[in-house]
Amino acid sequence: MGPAGCAFLLPLLLVCGRPVHSSRIVGGQDAAAKRWPWQVSLRLGNAHICGGSLVSDRWILTAAHCLQLTWIPFLYTVWLGSDNRASSKGGVWYHVFRVVIHPKFHDTIGDIALLRLFSRITYTPTIRPICLPNIKQRLRVPDSCWVTGWGKLKHGVSKYPTRLQEAEIPIIESLVCEKIYNPVGILLPQTERVIQESMICAGDLHKRKDTCQGDSGGPLACHIDGVWTQIGVSSWGIDCAESFPGVYTNVTYYQKWIITVISRAEVLRANNLDLSDFVLSIILLPLALLGPSSAFGPHLLRRVGGMVGWDGNAWRISPRGK
Repeated sequence: MGPAGCAFLLPLLLVCGRPVHSSRIVGGQDAAAKRWPWQVSLRLGNAHICGGSLVSDRWILTAAHCLQLTWIPFLYTVWLGSDNRASSKGGVWYHVFRVVIHPKFHDTIGDIALLRLFSRITYTPTIRPICLPNIKQRLRVPDSCWVTGWGKLKHGVSKYPTRLQEAEIPIIESLVCEKIYNPVGILLPQTERVIQESMICAGDLHKRKDTCQGDSGGPLACHIDGVWTQIGVSSWGIDCAESFPGVYTNVTYYQKWIITVISRAEVLRANNLDLSDFVLSIILLPLALLGPSSAFGPHLLRRVGGMVGWDGNAWRISPRGK
């Protein structure tokens, strides 16, 4: 990786994972103001569909299954800087310029994506990036980490909170999680594992703390060595806080891909070679301004609980697909 590709990493080390605040998600509580300044609300039109996290001044990390309209990225926006998704006060809108889905994404595998924004973000006390794992060092993950989002407070209900929710949940060892999701696997060792190396399990089944519909793409964040580091992306599960823990895309597993995508874009920008993005924006921007219904007709999207969704809302997908 050349100097231009590495340049974006240097400023991040000074600000990432350090919220100004020092101090539902199912079973959670309202998040304290400024505690999670990297939290993003990903929207299609004006409707919240998923969560996400700010990882640099121009890139958002989220789940691949949240993104259906990858060829018209301008239909998506991200909302940052506010814990209240229903209020325009204090928050800032940014349009998505490019969607990058992991090339091996299929069902629950490779459920990770990067969003490049139209313009660079100015960091403030309420807008800061989260740190990503250092691939050169062994990550010491604590016993419990935190999830945040605007997803449902309970499975099967239609209400979504307006205030950002937070919950501390234990990390579940991979083999333990595999036995929960695939109890017959121990009898059939030749079968493919449900919980892959590219996944992390977390959740508190006793206290009923878990992510739910609308939380997909949000961060699983751990306080490590004095800074907040994102180790997972909310991906899939069965029900919410019932008999199964949530499953998260393992950020460390895909860290090289993340760095490669962002670094390559920075190199092209530095050398003024990113002409394809410019041409694409000229062609597709008029469609984006018309909105989703104008581009795809009125029947593609359906409203679930007051929020636009896909197949009953973009969420944590089951092991058998969405």
